[in-house]
Amino acid sequence: MNDSDLWRSFRSGDETAFSMLYKSHIDMLYRYGHKLTVDTQLVEDSIQDMFIELWNSRKRLSDTDSIKYYLFRVLRRKITQHPLNRNAAGAGAELSAFEHRFFSVSTESELIDTEKEQGRSRALGRALTQLPPRQQEVVNLRYFHEFNHQQIAEIMNISLQSVHNTLQKSMKGLRELLSGYSEIILSLLIILTL
Repeated sequence: MNDSDLWRSFRSGDETAFSMLYKSHIDMLYRYGHKLTVDTQLVEDSIQDMFIELWNSRKRLSDTDSIKYYLFRVLRRKITQHPLNRNAAGAGAELSAFEHRFFSVSTESELIDTEKEQGRSRALGRALTQLPPRQQEVVNLRYFHEFNHQQIAEIMNISLQSVHNTLQKSMKGLRELLSGYSEIILSLLIILTL
């Protein structure tokens, strides 16, 4: 079932569709929430509140062709606007998914270059966690979750130009942090600019 059909079924009161919506997005929402705050209870409460509100207001919701985009936007708003949120925007959230996605290697290559690749992945992971939280979030939304610049601007409630500027600053920061790893920078820039 595609997003549009699932969303329409959920909006019409189909509990199975609501369950599918929850199950297919909960892990991703939980990880994203932890990019915004280190407060696990706040993430869990925000997700729970969000799904309760979704169910209760389902008849008033408009159509969407990207449930993920809609949920990320609502969750970010709930977490960042929560009065008790003192740890917004990342505070050392791990980026191992980024490492895995962009630096996993085939079995043959792994046997040949395991140490070298692991060193690169660790260096990239460390570099990413050294970026300011806002840059980490923009990189996360763009390259982990594949949102376009306009969607990121809307999720984060910032201008499109701010998204562009933040991504540029992120790449500049990574170049500086990884100056000893020129092959990582080249690979990363090629992958991230596609």
